[in-house]
Amino acid sequence: MSTQGRPPVVTTPLDPVEQYVPLLFRIGVYAFLTVFLFQAIDTFARYIPGNRGNALLWIVRTFTFLPLHEGGHFLFRFFGRTLYVLGGSFWQIMFPFLWFVIAVKQRSQVAPFPLFWTGENMMDVSLYMRDAPVRFLPLLGGDKVGHDWHELLSEWDMMDSADTLADLFYYGGLIISIAAIVAGVAWAVAVFLRSFRPPSAFQPLLTNDEKPLTRGPYKRQDDAEFPV
Repeated sequence: MSTQGRPPVVTTPLDPVEQYVPLLFRIGVYAFLTVFLFQAIDTFARYIPGNRGNALLWIVRTFTFLPLHEGGHFLFRFFGRTLYVLGGSFWQIMFPFLWFVIAVKQRSQVAPFPLFWTGENMMDVSLYMRDAPVRFLPLLGGDKVGHDWHELLSEWDMMDSADTLADLFYYGGLIISIAAIVAGVAWAVAVFLRSFRPPSAFQPLLTNDEKPLTRGPYKRQDDAEFPV
């Protein structure tokens, strides 16, 4: 294959700090998510009246999950009563999932992060479903507001299936969250190990005059397709 007119491949050694800090940062993020998941496993399995759970979990639910839920009600308020009631739980799950889809299409290493929150929001919604028959959960606005899943399951004549639906969302969300953590750590390690290979390992069509100019951890200066 002719390489006339193609610029030579130029590489520079990767600074150790630039090489290790991203790995340590990503491992730290997924370690935090692991701790959060362990707290969520017990909290989302059942509701104990008067117990709001771990402080970290309460903060995340109050300032992240709850705004997404209420935003979903607002978004779907013009599409009928059923979609308005369902919209809170739907958007709470779909917002991080759409973020995940966009990240995957962009081949971004961020993708496992929103996937984790998709699973966590499924677990959170499962708690709301499980509470439908008894209505113990404290709601924003107090007792004057309706219980979304009590209304939906009553309308659909599925109140006896509340625990079954809750289990599907709880264990489905748990599996997704675990898979996201494993994928995130594996991806971070794979990118770290890939930095030790010269670009020629990924470019079989390179000719002799395009061989890398250095040895060691590499960073191409002319090609963004090999992110560090």
